[in-house]
Formats: sequence, structure tokens, C-alpha cells
Amino acid sequence: MIAAMRVGFSSLFGPVCRVAGAVVLALGLAAPGAADGRPANAADAGPSIQAVRLGIINYLGEALDPVYIAQGWAGNVGPRAYSSGTCCLSVPREWKPGMTLRVEWNSDSMYLRGEKKLVGVDAPVLPYEPFHDGYIWAVFLPGGQVFVQPAGGGPGLPGFLQGLPPPHEKPTEADFRAFVERTRHAK
Repeated sequence: MIAAMRVGFSSLFGPVCRVAGAVVLALGLAAPGAADGRPANAADAGPSIQAVRLGIINYLGEALDPVYIAQGWAGNVGPRAYSSGTCCLSVPREWKPGMTLRVEWNSDSMYLRGEKKLVGVDAPVLPYEPFHDGYIWAVFLPGGQVFVQPAGGGPGLPGFLQGLPPPHEKPTEADFRAFVERTRHAK
């Protein structure tokens, strides 16, 4: 019976599969640029967006829970710490002036006051160079400033956040002022 089923399937669908395969092969060979392996034009060179993991960098003295970036859950983070790993959000491959992303969160102090609504801001996206694989970081600074930084890496890497030390190194007010000033000039 199994042999009969195989014969039945093959005799019914074999010709269809062979024709479909020939059509796919013909379309692939007829596509401009396909013969030499290069895209037909610059628009086909690759996606204009890329998927990134979500992360939080918290320079505040209180925990944040939960945090959302563009409605994607980024997790939670303790005071003066960072966390990452949730997936995914799409961002443009190249930065453009004026980009913002919505960041929403709740904090320890809000929770203790009984506030259940999330606070939200349209945070500026800091300039970034194209990268292959990485993160989008919601960066919380003292004084209520929130930025978003797409990057191929994270805290502690040379040049990350334009040299702002990681939260656990307890940057000074002068470090924060210099960072904010650098971000103003980069926009």
C-alpha cells in the first residue's frame, strides 16, 4: 500500500514539481544580474533596515521595570547597570538626522507611589555608523534625559556612547555634560 501511495503521489505531483522547478530556475536565470551573482541595481544590494536586539543602559540610581523601545519589550535593569538580550526591532541601516523612537518605562519610585502608567518620550536616536549585528540601547541619564543608541556593541567598548563610561563606573556630572554636548554637535 505504501508503494502504491508513492506511485500515486509521484504520478500525480511529479510533473507539477518538475514544471515548477523549471519555472523557478528560468526566473532565476532571467533575472538581471543573476548570472554574475551581483544585484541588478543598488536598491537590491541589501536591506535598508536591520534587526537588532534591545538593551537598556541605566545611569539612574533606581531600577527601571519594564522598559519598551518602539513597543518592543526591552526588559528591566537595576540601578547604574545595563542589560540586553531581548529581540528584536528593526532600524534603518543608516542614521538620518531627526530620527526618534518611543521609549516607555516605569521606575522603582513610580511603583512605590502606586503609578501604574508608563512614562514615555520620543527619544532622539544618536548618530551611528552602519553595522552588521548589534543592539539598540535605551540610555537613561540623570535629569530625565533619554537617548536611543543603535550600535554594533555595548558598554565598555572603545568609542561606545562617544566615550561615556559604563554605568557601574559611576560617571561624573562632567562626563554627562560632555556627552550631552557631544550629542548636540553630532546631530
